[in-house]
Amino acid sequence: MSPRFAVAVPSTSAKSHLDHTVLEDFPKRIWTTGPLSPMRIKKDDADRVRTWMDLNPEHRYELLTDGGAETYVKDHFPLDSRISKTYLSLSDYIMRADLIRYLALLQDGGVYNDVDVGCLKPIDLWIPPAFKDNTSVVLGIEVDNEMGPGRSKLFELVNWTIMSRRNAPFMRYLVDRVIRNLENDAAKHNTTLFSLQPKRQEVIDVTGPAALTQAAFQYLSEKTQTTVDMHNFTKMRRPKLVADILVLPINAFGAGHQVQWSGTDEDGSALVHHYFAGSWKTNHFDGPTEEEKKAEEEKKKEEDRKKKEEEDRKKKEEEDKKIKEESEKKRAEEERRKNEDDEKKKAELEQKARKEAEANKQKVTIENQSSEQGHKDSQGQVQQEQQSDQEPQEEDQESGVEQQDGQEQESGDEHGAGEEEHQNTTPAGQPGPDPHAGQTQGKEAKAESAKEEEKLSISVVQQERQRAINELNRVNAVRRKTREEAIKKIVADRKKDVEERKKDEENKKKLAELEERKSKQQAPVANTPIAADQGQAQSASKEQAQSNVPAQQHAPDP
Repeated sequence: MSPRFAVAVPSTSAKSHLDHTVLEDFPKRIWTTGPLSPMRIKKDDADRVRTWMDLNPEHRYELLTDGGAETYVKDHFPLDSRISKTYLSLSDYIMRADLIRYLALLQDGGVYNDVDVGCLKPIDLWIPPAFKDNTSVVLGIEVDNEMGPGRSKLFELVNWTIMSRRNAPFMRYLVDRVIRNLENDAAKHNTTLFSLQPKRQEVIDVTGPAALTQAAFQYLSEKTQTTVDMHNFTKMRRPKLVADILVLPINAFGAGHQVQWSGTDEDGSALVHHYFAGSWKTNHFDGPTEEEKKAEEEKKKEEDRKKKEEEDRKKKEEEDKKIKEESEKKRAEEERRKNEDDEKKKAELEQKARKEAEANKQKVTIENQSSEQGHKDSQGQVQQEQQSDQEPQEEDQESGVEQQDGQEQESGDEHGAGEEEHQNTTPAGQPGPDPHAGQTQGKEAKAESAKEEEKLSISVVQQERQRAINELNRVNAVRRKTREEAIKKIVADRKKDVEERKKDEENKKKLAELEERKSKQQAPVANTPIAADQGQAQSASKEQAQSNVPAQQHAPDP
């Protein structure tokens, strides 16, 4: 059994089978091209290669490198033939890659796929049994803009995956058309194939999918003797056989690609998946395509939108910052004024308290002075009364002395001590009055009065200070409440502004959606349901006319 992965080697078959017209079975060979050897292939590409080998174990996988492709052409086509001269003279590697895939399928048949294409279903299941005996080539759809908006091109077939028998008539037709395109393109630029430096769109039109699509339409028109174009294949939901070419619906080879109506890998209808890992377009730049221009416009709109949002955000931040600064400034000013008022009021209250304390002090002083004077007057009166009472006492004392002298003579020394005692006592038997007692009592009363005055002054000052503190706390509470209400109002106004901005944005968005819907409703008449129905009717009439051609067949209803 031959190895499943190998670099293409020269075949031992005849040099050319271009005249062979018998439809053989589809060869179990898988072709791809690449500039590297199998041992140097990238990991992602190797993983995709493995999908083909795992799902198709009976197929042989062939990798045509740059050197292997030249050897293949030299070994399978005469060196003086038009095919060999064209390929070996061509220097652009993408045009060479397009041409070698067509030559390999023409010469040996099988399935060609780009190295960045993965297999999703076994190749033996690609062709419905009803079509297999009459099919020589299997093609897929890449772009179908009759089914909705998308790329600038209306319709295009795939050339990243092609299935063909050996020496299929269409492959001979395609090779001849591509070689003619290359010769015309070189003549247009007044240069040789070796010096030709095509631009990106030029590659697509001369050797790529556009060239394949136009060749298929012209080949089928000649085969069926009718006009075959995109209208024969647009909006397809089932495989369709025209002459010996089987065209699959867009979801078979183009699932998930470019357009939303192409289906997805998960719906079970995809046969392969193209990962678009190639970089050839960056080396063939000729300015943006219509699709790229549209994408650039969308990107610019998105950037402008983000820029406007950023400007609005910055503007809002500046406004909020300004409002905050003004609020802080206003609050600081209010705080400063409040502090000034508080200090002023405190000073006034303290001054008032001092005046009241001084007045009370003076009042107390006057009262004390009055009390002291009254005390002095009463003290003088007492002294006068004491002096008036002392005069009869002195007379009694003199008579007492005389009596005591007589008694001393009679009683002797026994009454000596009693004599001294009678000399120091009053007639009532009590001690005599102290002449300094009135002055001591006046000083004590004055000290007590001063203490009472000081206590009263301190009490008045404390009461006034407490009243000032209570009044200050009340004023602060009122101002605090006023400030909190002002802050709440600012927050509510700010919240209201945010809600209004959101409503404005929603209204703008709705207006934009209405404008977009209106612009869609005002689209060209060709996109209206009536025009679509007319197009379907015309397509149906064409299909009915084509059904009279023996070589054209349609898929049965599932």
